Amino acid sequence: MRKKKYLIVSRSFYPANSPRANRTTELAKELCRQGHTVTVLTPHHPEQDALAAEYGMAMADLGQDLWPEVPISFRGKQNMMLRAIRRALLLAIDYPSIQLLWRTARALERLPRHDVLISIAAPHPVHWGVARAQRRGRLPADVWLADCGDPYMGRENDSFSVMPHFSFPEKAFCRGADAITVPVEGARDAYYPEFRSKIHVIPQGFRFADYEHLKMITPLQDGVVRFAYAGLFIPGRRDPTRFLQELAERKEVFEFHVFTTSPMLVEPFAKRDPRIIVRDVLPRRRVMEELASMDFVVNFENVGARQTPSKLIDYWLCGRPILNLRDHDLPTEVIHQFLAGRYDAALQIDRPERYDISNVVCQFDRLADESLARGLQR
Repeated sequence: MRKKKYLIVSRSFYPANSPRANRTTELAKELCRQGHTVTVLTPHHPEQDALAAEYGMAMADLGQDLWPEVPISFRGKQNMMLRAIRRALLLAIDYPSIQLLWRTARALERLPRHDVLISIAAPHPVHWGVARAQRRGRLPADVWLADCGDPYMGRENDSFSVMPHFSFPEKAFCRGADAITVPVEGARDAYYPEFRSKIHVIPQGFRFADYEHLKMITPLQDGVVRFAYAGLFIPGRRDPTRFLQELAERKEVFEFHVFTTSPMLVEPFAKRDPRIIVRDVLPRRRVMEELASMDFVVNFENVGARQTPSKLIDYWLCGRPILNLRDHDLPTEVIHQFLAGRYDAALQIDRPERYDISNVVCQFDRLADESLARGLQR
């Protein structure tokens, strides 16, 4: 496989701490390690400069958001009104992420030619902006690979359905992309049937060597069972309520540490039970070290098979047993076993080598070669 010029377009990149930021950052770093020329189009942050210099990648500024989030930090009726406005704008026009459509298209039109463009979503207006540049004949790449962490029209884990008019930008980007990549096979069904032949499964990738130090961390042996969850909660979907109710009724000595930006479902329990502890969100390296110091970690399954949380691989890298929970089927006996230090029912990660970033990048590069070859044949 020949060396290529890659352009990666993403709203999220280092030093942000999110699945999409990790996806973008790890892809860019490994492509550089494998000898490719890499440009990353993303909102500029001063901490990116040192990383770019270390790996020899170029940075292009996607610009900062100009439209603010609707604030929901007020109390009482004002908060309820603002939440309603925020939800209405999100459902109607995908506000404020929709601004990325025009910003992405304009930014692409200023860039030189590359061999391969990889656009990364969410948010999906990044893909829509690439499609707009393509329609205007100003796409600065020979091949476009659209990477989708979570589906848009076919998503299963939001409280509200997507409005049908968003099928137009969804079909536009699926039609324009040479290939669509998703992290799990189940996500294929989240896309319109006419585009499923374009879909390829490429999982989230990590450089395993970066996490070797976690093996040196061991849980405290002081009689307290410590376990943790790190991530978002979604009412009625990825919902901890039944598990927290179960914990509150138990007599064991434990600490359940919750690292989340959505603590609303946990705080009522934490106020009544000091064994349930809401923690601040930490930088990725620090939260991984915290997870590695636990006796076990907890995963709340999504609804359906279309969206699988990447935190499962984070948990595997931490080397701790995984207690996997389904909201509709709370395994009280398994919970009892974990609290007693028996992990026979721990979730197993199948073929973890799939998530090695070197293998992930090789899959992207093979897909790029195949798409370039098809382009030459047309």
